[in-house]
Amino acid sequence: MTRNSVRSARNGIRITAGLGSLLSFLITGCGMQAAQLPPPDWTQLATGLEQPQQTEYLGQGDGGLLHVSYYGIKVGTPQFMALPAAEQSKLVKLQQSILHSVKFQPTVELPGWKLTGVLVVRDSGQPERRQEIVLKVPKGWNGRLAVAGTPGTRSEFASEAVLASWLLQRGYAYVAGNKGMTNGGADGNLTLLGKTHATQHWGVMMLDLASWAQQSLRAATGMTPTQTYAVGLSNGGYQVRRALELDHQRVQKQAPRLFSGGIEWAGVYWPDARVLDKDRSGSVTPAEYLTAMPLVSSNEQAALSMGYQYDAATRTTTKAFAESPPFSAAHAGMKTAGFAAPSAILWGAYNSLFDSLKSKIPGYKGVGYYNLTAYYYRADLLGHDAKESAPYSCFLPDGAQRPPFYDYLATAVDAGWTSESVNWALKNANTAEFSAPLISLHGDRDALIGVLSHGYAYDDAVKAYGNPALHRLYVIENGNHVDAHADGFLDYNVNGQAGEEGMADLLTPMQPYVERAFSYLIDWVEHSRPAPASKTIATDPKSDILDANQINF
Repeated sequence: MTRNSVRSARNGIRITAGLGSLLSFLITGCGMQAAQLPPPDWTQLATGLEQPQQTEYLGQGDGGLLHVSYYGIKVGTPQFMALPAAEQSKLVKLQQSILHSVKFQPTVELPGWKLTGVLVVRDSGQPERRQEIVLKVPKGWNGRLAVAGTPGTRSEFASEAVLASWLLQRGYAYVAGNKGMTNGGADGNLTLLGKTHATQHWGVMMLDLASWAQQSLRAATGMTPTQTYAVGLSNGGYQVRRALELDHQRVQKQAPRLFSGGIEWAGVYWPDARVLDKDRSGSVTPAEYLTAMPLVSSNEQAALSMGYQYDAATRTTTKAFAESPPFSAAHAGMKTAGFAAPSAILWGAYNSLFDSLKSKIPGYKGVGYYNLTAYYYRADLLGHDAKESAPYSCFLPDGAQRPPFYDYLATAVDAGWTSESVNWALKNANTAEFSAPLISLHGDRDALIGVLSHGYAYDDAVKAYGNPALHRLYVIENGNHVDAHADGFLDYNVNGQAGEEGMADLLTPMQPYVERAFSYLIDWVEHSRPAPASKTIATDPKSDILDANQINF
């Protein structure tokens, strides 16, 4: 053991803060040899990282690469305090991003190696890009690499159970980054108030991850990944799309291809100027951007359609939920915003998602997903900090009857968009042009990222400007955005109390369908068997299929 190593005999984990080579087998506290393969050369693996932290998991009571035990450990308990400080931090990150259904909680203690640190990329003439990353290599590595985009503004551990668990069990090395949003423990949403236009780097940061991981694995193991796949959910799905588009541009300039293919789950779509410039004037006006319903405008329209929860005219009520269809008066506006009618059962819950905090944090009264997301991402595109964004904040000022958000959108010219902010949005834009297979999946009940404005709209762009032969869109009936909500424990009927309310029988977990689609992608890339044609996949939410092997498209 090196001078900088920390060993917990209790949980069988070895953590190494230094960069010395670890080419010996580990012995657990019980004295059992568990390593099946020699560890990688850590010095080589950590090249290019700041603050590297290496860990070998034996898979014998230590939770393994999948952190099986971490889902049941509460912060502050003796079990939590017994973990090394670095592992405590990872546990907190993991539990802050529970996106999976409990039906898919990891249970396999998979042995392997994990590396965390800060990846720093400096391109000439470009701002420095920093993101916290995690790389995991199972001891039965199959020689392939999965590069994961990260949902929301979350940490690099956000996709642990929804993506990493089944990929690692299949033998894939796995790397994910936080897009620079939660560096140093920062709140990812607050990072959007940093006046740095943080979203502009999200696409290229996926390329950074792939390039670094490929080089590091080659140097550390002597093996070059045979295939590299991009995977991601939500904003991570956007990263997949954008990464394949940027990779295509690289290939056109004779650079080696980074990605063999990609699969994205409910990816966010940022349309480019060709889509937005309706009058063909050669430029995108604020008015054109407003009506196109990209992420920010879509969620602003949704918030206006449902109404502030404490206004007399709000549609976010228990009575409206009981209507057939639910929230019937909001359907026209929600459709314009890009949400399909089947998603209506979730509109109330998401429009009031954080209202439960109002007793502890009064400013959160009436705060939901739609207005919260619209506020922060609008601030990023406008380049505003908290003070500058106050006129359209979704938070309730002291003594106010409702947040300024709603009146601002109703009165500001072009809802406050400017030519400069539109230009920043266009820096994020999807071209829909890629040259490696891409599979998209979207639930028709997705009430966070609407299938109309993000799923079908991106597919339309591929047909108009890209190569549709390389794209598949599978719309999953009864699928929502977050599988955790398919377990049925949100305040769906907006009565102030979270409850089952029959939702588990109305929502289908998406994860098995994503897993099945991934196998189609592998066949497509590695065996030249194109995936089945794009289609809507029928499901029975009362009898969820949990085994991907039982699903055929």
